[in-house]
Amino acid sequence: MIEPAAFDRDSVSRLSGHDMDAHYHAEFLERIGHTVREYQGLYWYDVFSRAWTATPYDRLIDPEHFDPREVLGPSGVMARYSCDVDSGVPSYQHVVTDKDYGMRTLISRARNKTRQGLRFCEAGPMDAKDLGEAGIRLHAETLIRQGRSLPHDFETYWKNYFHAVSESPCATTWAAWHEGELGAFLISFRVEATEYVCIVRSSQEKLKFKPNNAMLYTFLEHTMAREEIQEVSIGLQSLQPGGESLDLFKRGMGFVERPIGQRIELRRGLTAAIPRPFASLAAKTLQLIPGGEKQARLSGALNWYASQPRISKAA
Repeated sequence: MIEPAAFDRDSVSRLSGHDMDAHYHAEFLERIGHTVREYQGLYWYDVFSRAWTATPYDRLIDPEHFDPREVLGPSGVMARYSCDVDSGVPSYQHVVTDKDYGMRTLISRARNKTRQGLRFCEAGPMDAKDLGEAGIRLHAETLIRQGRSLPHDFETYWKNYFHAVSESPCATTWAAWHEGELGAFLISFRVEATEYVCIVRSSQEKLKFKPNNAMLYTFLEHTMAREEIQEVSIGLQSLQPGGESLDLFKRGMGFVERPIGQRIELRRGLTAAIPRPFASLAAKTLQLIPGGEKQARLSGALNWYASQPRISKAA
């Protein structure tokens, strides 16, 4: 087996300006503790233990020419990536591409909530270093609202995360304040001509003042007006069920669902050990057992693996 290439910091000097932003995001991931590898022009990182995904996550990969060994290395179990719709599980990516983004882009109900948010809140860029305890508190409140648990090293991890964001040249932090108090914040990373929003967090107490609407609207309006930006993405369809309300919010704020395929690849020994019917049964079993976010994602991944089309690998 060919050992995957390690992440090479010195390669930045050999990359063109077109590729530089992708390198910066990979460097950020490394700073917060991920292992990063380069394969097929993309950076791959261990999103969970033994589970890998690519960044940028929306770049289409041809499954026929994808070798999981190059990404998974000696201990990885699973890789997730995007492909054309016919080669994977039919899915979608939330994007805004309207260069004239404004109030007319929003659906009527979201438009009313956004105007309310703009009346009650101030919104604009901020330094990630200033998030501090308020940012950690909002992050915790959002996770709890979503039914997710907080790990034992939660505060330490997110202090380091915010510090790494503040030092990344491709990162943007945007926020909304109500009466001088932080009501919501987001973190986005630019890769080439796309801004990828990866974190959106808000205060439970301030939700009635619509800080999320004010923050996201002003961010999108400002970002889409920049000549060098072609679109803003706020993620792919989640592996986990139950995200309907979040999807509804995104659609209301002007995001459209662009069709895309997603695939799950297992290391070669597991493809024979875990037949698709067994993977489907395991996914349903995991759904019935109380567990955390990792278990829910594993269940979703196994379900997708069981339902995706079979692809013959190139020799």
